[in-house]
Amino acid sequence: MQVESANSSEFPSVLSGDTLEPSPYQAALFHLRQGLQALGDLSPGSDRVKRQAHDELVSLQRQVLQLLHVHFAPSRDARRRFGDVLRQHRSEAGLTQEQVADYSQLSLSLIRKLEQGTKQPGRTALLSLCSVAELKLVPSEVTTLPAVREYSHRLAPNWYVSPGFDSVQMMSDFGQQLNGGGGSMEQTYVYLDHKSALDWIQLCNTPSYIASFRESMPHEAIAKRIHEVFGNVGLDLIALGPGDGKSEVQLVKQIRQHCDEPNIRFYLLDASQPLLSRAFKHAADAFDDDAGVFVCGIQGNFHHLPRYMQLHYTPARSHRRRIYMLLGNTIGNIEHEPYFFQNAFAGAAPGDLLLFDADYSFTTSNDPAQIRSQDPALSKPVPEGHQRWLGGPIRRYCHDVQDVSFSFRLDTNRPLAGSYGLQFIAKVSLPGQRTKEFCMWQVRRYEPQSLIQCMRNLDWEPIGQIPFTGSKTRPKGVLIFQKRMPR
Repeated sequence: MQVESANSSEFPSVLSGDTLEPSPYQAALFHLRQGLQALGDLSPGSDRVKRQAHDELVSLQRQVLQLLHVHFAPSRDARRRFGDVLRQHRSEAGLTQEQVADYSQLSLSLIRKLEQGTKQPGRTALLSLCSVAELKLVPSEVTTLPAVREYSHRLAPNWYVSPGFDSVQMMSDFGQQLNGGGGSMEQTYVYLDHKSALDWIQLCNTPSYIASFRESMPHEAIAKRIHEVFGNVGLDLIALGPGDGKSEVQLVKQIRQHCDEPNIRFYLLDASQPLLSRAFKHAADAFDDDAGVFVCGIQGNFHHLPRYMQLHYTPARSHRRRIYMLLGNTIGNIEHEPYFFQNAFAGAAPGDLLLFDADYSFTTSNDPAQIRSQDPALSKPVPEGHQRWLGGPIRRYCHDVQDVSFSFRLDTNRPLAGSYGLQFIAKVSLPGQRTKEFCMWQVRRYEPQSLIQCMRNLDWEPIGQIPFTGSKTRPKGVLIFQKRMPR
């Protein structure tokens, strides 16, 4: 990761140095420059009086930034007199005292007294001296309006590999497990290599998936609820495990339509490089001409979310709001949901939003026979698309494999009451009539109130439960939660 990105506008609170907290000067400089940017974006239209007022406000904000830098910049030695600083800058600029007096429209005697230290500069004198560009008392980047986002965001780093993330080692571990005695695969592995990613993308773009998920997701209702909660503020949208990114991009488009002056940072975080690449390209293409949306890809494991300091500023301090998104039934692939929510979101701040979609249980009974009679998936074979996707890694990396067959296994040993899981079991045939079994993937159904109660216990307050639409979708909804102060 490049060092420059630590102080970029996209990651404003991740500062270089020994502390993650910005100094008071850095915090004041950041917020005042944000104010200058906001004033620059405020269009006065054709009204002459408004244009004059706008120019005056911008000028006043620049003056505040100048005074902040002169008095509080850490590069200033508090023990050094202003007269010495003025003399040094004048000498480096090759100016005489008479020229400085002329350019600043101050008297020559005042310039002499300031350099001698017999008089301290007042606010008017300071601002007049700061206006002399040759003196360079204040760096030009402090008081200039930030570059228009349409151009500046294209120059910012927008792809990161998380520290310690090693996809090669992950593939090696995956191969070792496939050549072991069997067991349950961590869900991240089945998306890692390029062929698996391609099979998954094809699966997600079949007519049945599009009808039951993409076209049925209540994007507009979700965006409306977010706007009701946050209003017109800067947003950080963090998509965890976005797959090909199509659902997330569609939701961001809807959210953007509710923003009067959009200022959105759209982060895509995925362990699979090929999936992340596909999602990032789709998002970058979708918002290429949109100056209000910055797209960033982060290759990493969302189970390790607290490690990724790029995403861990305090929204209250930066006047932004953060939204975590887990779409595509990602929650249904989590092994232990309470543990995941408690640990993966340890860096969430009060006010943050978390939204995810979940399949609902067809029955609240824990009786396996009752579940099998009610859930239609358990009466059918594993779909061919899933068999091709999940069987591919076994055939590529498992030694001596002769055949792979799939079946569903019901999992009722779940931590949340009323939930159960469907495990995709691969039976691998080996020479000598030997076999071994792997649980390659899992999806889960939830009783919504049990899920809501779990989140409440973890200090996430429910603020929305929006059902999927369309006759072809199974019982499913999007749940939205807001982080509250710990009790």
